[in-house]
Amino acid sequence: MRSVLPFLAILCPLLLAAQDLPSEFHYSDDGHRLKIGGAPSTGFYQKDLIRTIDLNFPQSNYWTLLTQNYASETNLLASMTCEGTTYDSIGVRFKGNTSYMMLPSGSEKKSFNVTLDHVIDGQNIMGYETLNLNNAFEDASFLREVLYLELIRDHIPAAKANFVHLNINGASWGLYPNVQQLNSQYSKEWFFSNNGTMWRADRPDGQSGGGPGGGGPSWGDGTAALNYLGSDTASYQTYYTLKRTEQVQPWDALVTVCDKLNNGTSATLEDSLPKYLDVDRTLWFLASEIAFGDDDSYVYKGKMDYYLYWDEETRRMTPLEFDGNSCMKTNTTNWGPFYHANDADYPLLARMLSVPAWRQRYLAHLRTIIAEKLQSTTFNALVAEYDALIDAEVLADPKKLYTYNAFNNELTVLQNWITSRRNYLNSNTEVAQTAPVIASVEHRVDGTAWAAPQPNAGVDVVASVTSTTGISAVNLYYSNSLYGNFTAMPMYDDGAHNDGAAGDGLYGAALPGGAAMSWIRYYVEAVAANAALSASYSPVGAEHDVYIYQVAFNSVTEPAVRINELMAQNTSTVTDPQGQYEDWIELFNTTSASVDLSGYGLSDDGTDPFKWTIPSGINIGANGYLVLWADEDIDDGWSHADFKLSASGEELWLTNPAGEVVDQVIFGPQQADLGYARIPNGSGPFVIQAPTFSANNEQSTALAESTGTEIPVIFPNPASTQLMIRTRTAQDIRIMDATGRTVWAAQVNGTETIDPGMWSNGTYFVRHASGTSKLVVMH
Repeated sequence: MRSVLPFLAILCPLLLAAQDLPSEFHYSDDGHRLKIGGAPSTGFYQKDLIRTIDLNFPQSNYWTLLTQNYASETNLLASMTCEGTTYDSIGVRFKGNTSYMMLPSGSEKKSFNVTLDHVIDGQNIMGYETLNLNNAFEDASFLREVLYLELIRDHIPAAKANFVHLNINGASWGLYPNVQQLNSQYSKEWFFSNNGTMWRADRPDGQSGGGPGGGGPSWGDGTAALNYLGSDTASYQTYYTLKRTEQVQPWDALVTVCDKLNNGTSATLEDSLPKYLDVDRTLWFLASEIAFGDDDSYVYKGKMDYYLYWDEETRRMTPLEFDGNSCMKTNTTNWGPFYHANDADYPLLARMLSVPAWRQRYLAHLRTIIAEKLQSTTFNALVAEYDALIDAEVLADPKKLYTYNAFNNELTVLQNWITSRRNYLNSNTEVAQTAPVIASVEHRVDGTAWAAPQPNAGVDVVASVTSTTGISAVNLYYSNSLYGNFTAMPMYDDGAHNDGAAGDGLYGAALPGGAAMSWIRYYVEAVAANAALSASYSPVGAEHDVYIYQVAFNSVTEPAVRINELMAQNTSTVTDPQGQYEDWIELFNTTSASVDLSGYGLSDDGTDPFKWTIPSGINIGANGYLVLWADEDIDDGWSHADFKLSASGEELWLTNPAGEVVDQVIFGPQQADLGYARIPNGSGPFVIQAPTFSANNEQSTALAESTGTEIPVIFPNPASTQLMIRTRTAQDIRIMDATGRTVWAAQVNGTETIDPGMWSNGTYFVRHASGTSKLVVMH
């Protein structure tokens, strides 16, 4: 008899990974929170490692040529060597505005832009194709930009940065801050796709200056600060540089955001703007620039030194931090928390902070930054860490702009600045207001904390809140997707919302039920009963740090139909009826009776199980096979699904019309023209072997030959009290938990049985010769 079991929240980390989340997204070890940003930089931008880069120019007059090419931004051909690898035919040019024009006469400490794919398409170093080597102009500490970017990356999109040692044609050019380029790679790390549009706020004709030494109109001239310049897109093209886009009419989105931001009343702004601008991320952006006194910024210049990204997934704009070498200087110590908020030419400040609720949200974020980042003990420890890393490099740097004594003195300037800045901000009357304390938050399903709900079942969220000035409101914000806007609802301490007794400080609210496998994000806001209506949040990093759960699904334990075989890289095996080599999926009827597949869903996305629906009237005969083509060519007939399979690995779901999961497969990297098939046929674990198109998998003429890159068979997955790993040749296998700790390691040749009974529930990673596979343990 068929039975139905819930697939619970322990799969959360695995399915998050299956979503191909951007690399800056990560979840807590317990799976209860999803956070954007804040992870340590690894790879090329590893913070504790100074890499050596050698640039080699074949031209003896390369310096003259670089100088001549500065205005036109024309690359000069060179080669680059780093850690034993040489990259040929790269492009190199000088970069920077004041950091180039205002250097002391004769100084060779220029900033460099290095383009690795200038000639060779796709050439990169550890995934990065463009490098920015900055000369630390006006920063004797060398540290400001690297420090600043590390400190703000917890809360806003910000570039990675570390240090490199640069040599040119064999001569030392000394130490350089190495700062990530804001490009498509960057947007892929912070957003769900890089199919949006990116602008840099500056004049495309190069006349972006202003203020002291800038040679152009003054800062805050009402041009490139998201000011409304009318409906003609040409007006905006004068003041913004389009860096990249996948959109047909990209400028329309910029005009719309400027229109919604600048026009209308504060009341209409609160309702309309969130549809076009990521309001919360913008408030974090403003709070970060003001907290650290960034005068290469939107909040100071109001016309340049920031980027904009329009996200295709959410169809909203986000300002991006850019150029941080001039932050944390003594001239910014006494910037007020509402710097330029009364200047209409700075509409992100003037317009947004005029909305009372957004002003209090901004203040909450500013208090978080002060509490986390402007504390002398932790800041001084970070400075000391970087000082130990670069001190010898600074001393030996033959091209540095400032003396070694100036370097040491500037470290003290930075430490003093943090103390003075924190004290000044905390002395502000509005900053000093006391906000409520949210001691704890959890969601409950039938009284069980952190459980995954069944489809369409309500979920209780309970928060413990206290306030010395009383509580005006507690609000629950939730979203039924992994991105986009939240919806607000009130929470109550009345004893009628599964919140305990009335007046006990526990506030409750019921989230509406969600569809099977849908993701629910949520966070809590508490508002004090003081005159300012001061707000606080849990998690404090909301909305980029939020609580999360996935709605469970019902799984058929004795399915009549199974996903039996698939091929995700069909280059020469079999063609579809149209004569094309396409991905294919084979279903198998395990019973002696025909099964009606009308309305069954097939999908490569667990949050969208009915991505493609099998048409009405389609049956699979007794003990029969049905092949479906995963090719996105639905116009070719009913057997063509509107998604493709990824040869690098993904997930595949089969769901019946009642929403119950009939079968589900998570597969790793696939090999061309080899099948991924169940052995024994229709019931066993999957193996990579010669394909058996629409036939018994055990009739394969030969298993795929192993050359040290065989993907081991890991079953069952999820595992509980027994786990089996099978290989056809000897392989070193290592199993690690989510923190990277090894829990089991051995050489496997054949079948190895493991007892994971003492391992904690969660996601594990199985390292083998061909890469890494995911394993879920669920007791």
